[in-house]
Amino acid sequence: MASNWWDGYPWRMIQTNLREIDMKDIDGAEYVRNLKEFNATVAMINTAGIIASYPTKLEFQFQSPYLTGDSLETIIEMCHAAEIRVVARTDFSKVRRPIYEKHPEWAYKTATGGIVDYNGDVHVCMNGEYQQVYALEIIREVLETLRIDGIFFNMGGYQVSDYSGTYYGICHCSACRRLFAEQFGSDLPVAEDDSDPVYRKYRVFKERTSTAYHRKLEQHIHSIRPDICVDRGYSLGSGFVRQESNTAIRRALPHWQYSGSDNTKWVVGSYPGFIASNTTVDFIDYPYRHVAVSPAQQSLRLAQSLANGGALDYYLIGRLDNHEDTTGYNDVRSVFEFHAEHEGFFRTLTSRARILLARPRAFDDAEYRGWFRILTENHFPFDTIVPGVLADADLSRYDLVVLPNAVFLSDAECNNVDRFVENGGALVSVYESGAGTAEYAYRDTNGLRALPVTRVLEKRDDMTSSYLKLTDDFPTRRLVGTSLVYLDGPYLYAEYDSGATLHARLIPPHMFGPPERCYYTEITGHPGVVVTPKGKGRVAYIPWLPGTLFHRQGYVNTPNFITDVLEGLLGIAPVGGTLSPMVEVNVLSASSSGAPGSGAATVVSLVNGSGHFGTTFYRPIPIASTTVEITTAAAPRSVRSLVHDCELTHDWSDGKLTVAVENLGLFEFVVIE
Repeated sequence: MASNWWDGYPWRMIQTNLREIDMKDIDGAEYVRNLKEFNATVAMINTAGIIASYPTKLEFQFQSPYLTGDSLETIIEMCHAAEIRVVARTDFSKVRRPIYEKHPEWAYKTATGGIVDYNGDVHVCMNGEYQQVYALEIIREVLETLRIDGIFFNMGGYQVSDYSGTYYGICHCSACRRLFAEQFGSDLPVAEDDSDPVYRKYRVFKERTSTAYHRKLEQHIHSIRPDICVDRGYSLGSGFVRQESNTAIRRALPHWQYSGSDNTKWVVGSYPGFIASNTTVDFIDYPYRHVAVSPAQQSLRLAQSLANGGALDYYLIGRLDNHEDTTGYNDVRSVFEFHAEHEGFFRTLTSRARILLARPRAFDDAEYRGWFRILTENHFPFDTIVPGVLADADLSRYDLVVLPNAVFLSDAECNNVDRFVENGGALVSVYESGAGTAEYAYRDTNGLRALPVTRVLEKRDDMTSSYLKLTDDFPTRRLVGTSLVYLDGPYLYAEYDSGATLHARLIPPHMFGPPERCYYTEITGHPGVVVTPKGKGRVAYIPWLPGTLFHRQGYVNTPNFITDVLEGLLGIAPVGGTLSPMVEVNVLSASSSGAPGSGAATVVSLVNGSGHFGTTFYRPIPIASTTVEITTAAAPRSVRSLVHDCELTHDWSDGKLTVAVENLGLFEFVVIE
């Protein structure tokens, strides 16, 4: 069976998000020349949906009136001649107003029956006939007319806001009302409220209908052109997964400085057969598409993608030759060029992390992001995995699974985690992990049998001015010079197995003002962490939210406590050496020559994030000299720098390899053979 064209392909994509006017005078030769200057191997070009960038024969697809430059067909041919693949960008989330007026039943509807008309583009619903039927006709025309290589669906799913950020609420069109009633026997919820059981059912409804619709598109595409690389073609078992590292003026701070790593990790960890294409979005926000974010921010995102086994992707508004802010070009070009020089090496990278961090089924990801930071900044290499995939994942390759308040887990997911612990794995379970089902309903008893909790007594939301008092048996390796851990946010009071060991004791909220009365008088028996053996494995249960607290506040008191739990109580070791917390570390495998079957090499990737300064991204501070220490079974025959193309000073003793890394700029790949 022939392989897909994208299998092992050196994916370096540039999305030129073309405006209508960009097609007026577009020059195909210049367009391709600009792509080649970046060493791009894939171009994403606006093709169909809201506006057709080619002559369409379909009545209900609005054809651009600006098709006076080189045709899209010609541009695709020129790209192919230059060995550049083309992905068609489609967007079926809206139609032009005249089309809506002929088919008002296609529109998204507010709870009061209103529509969303934004600059003459009317929102349409995913469950309506336009997306369910007519979009497939558009796709057929594209596939039969243009020799594209892949297809991307922009703004898929349920859109409830416009480009100005105005929120309109849940769609109440006739199709949504009918389908929801058929599946759940009730009216649609009025508002997005997690405390409403009907809204929790609506979450399930969105997941089911979105999955079914995407599968329908995938099968339709491959029935016409099996050679097409499909965005999120999960049912096809192969394709690419497109993510965005972006910013927004009104988005709550802090900036997510690990956006590139996060978006790449969950794809690589969940769908190893797919290309993880996380794009660095050039512009600041929708209203400011013509001004770029910091060049250093763009190159950091790209470096994070590479360091986690992902591909390169850059997205800007307009064309490369007429873009008004080119400040990011040199930084983006530099990373693209590095990848091009070593594309054989990057083709074979796979993770060797021994820790798995599970992404929760929730919109509030503060606990997850806090754990992401704790593991990253304390140099514990880890993978991430999305909900659903955890049910069938092979967990035997990991030493530790972390559930960061993963409240809603399916029975299959709980069973897989329980088997992992029974067979000798370590588990960290935070707060209410496993308390609910994948259908967003709370269980009578927790679905995780491995947990040491026998009975929940009380959930208290406000623990302001509470602490954990360290007990003598708590191993303080990082948390030195203090006997207290501060605690804010919720706490779960519970009873535990008789065989469990309770570490650190809760000091409940107490007086904190005036200073003369700022003291505590009570230390309870309630724990900060509970550790218990289960089968051949171990479980650490944490009845509060350390990740959320660290993500919001960032004080090292919190991660120092957690790393002592990981190292001292569970025996999970990080990468050693003298690395700064601002350097991200991953451990991967690669074919030593970059060719499959050439022999495995261990790769330690380093990303220097020291340029992140509050809300600004500057160029990272060069690190003149640092060391990395990892465990290897034998002394290596070669340790070299991929960036500087030289051998690195190293020492091996008793299974420990210490490597001296010199002149660490934005990133480094230490290749150990």
